[in-house]
Parts: sequence; C-alpha cells; structure tokens
Amino acid sequence: MIVRALLVLVGLLPFLPGLFEGIPGLTVLGGWIDAWLELQCGRDPDRMLAVGAACARCLGIYGGLGLGALVLRPRLPVTTLLRIALGGLALLALDVGSETLLGRPAWAPLRVATGLAFAYPVGVLVVLAFAARPTRTG
Repeated sequence: MIVRALLVLVGLLPFLPGLFEGIPGLTVLGGWIDAWLELQCGRDPDRMLAVGAACARCLGIYGGLGLGALVLRPRLPVTTLLRIALGGLALLALDVGSETLLGRPAWAPLRVATGLAFAYPVGVLVVLAFAARPTRTG
C-alpha cells in the first residue's frame, strides 16, 4: 500500500510546484520538487507543455508511473507486463532515436504517449511485485 501511494505521489510531482506556489509552508517544498525536476529533466522550452514542471516525455513517464499504480490494471502475469513495458520502452527509444538521428522535430503528444506506454506497465509491475512479497513476522 505504501509503494502504491508513493508511486501515485511520484505521478503528481510535475504538477506540485505550480500548485504549491504562494502557499505558506508549501512554497519551499514546491521549490525543492522543482529543483529535482530541473536536475533530471532537460526542460527544453520546445518540448514543454503548458502544464507541469517537466518536459512532455518526463510528464508521460511520471504520469504513467502514477496512473499505473493508481489504476493497477491490467492484472496480467509478470512476464506479460514486462513484455508490455519493454514494448513501451522500444517505442520510446524509437521516438528518441528518430528525433536525434533523423532530426525529426519533437512532437509533445508523441513524447507523452511514449512516456506513458513505458511507465504505465512499470507502475503496475512495481506495485504488484511489492504486494506479492512475503511479509516477515516475528
């Protein structure tokens, strides 16, 4: 349950700096979150959406992790979910490669979609993996 809640919170991270802005006590926390996002995301203005403090692909990745943990569907065998995640990673890599190697312009909807396609099944997998772990007693 804790892992699921943490992943849902991770999915919200790109939206929190803007939401926390100007709220006493939360502005500093929003600044820390914004600093983290700036550290790990290039935030190229050409690749940003009008919402969130991360680029379109990172927004898809963060959102995918959170949505996968929240919705927790489909509940498929781990090997099937791994294959779906690897397929999403392949799509993401094709998008990155075509932008980099072919000079194709970045298209925000595709960046969000490939981030989601990879991260959503990963969010489901992580929650299911932690739920399946035997608990230690005594």
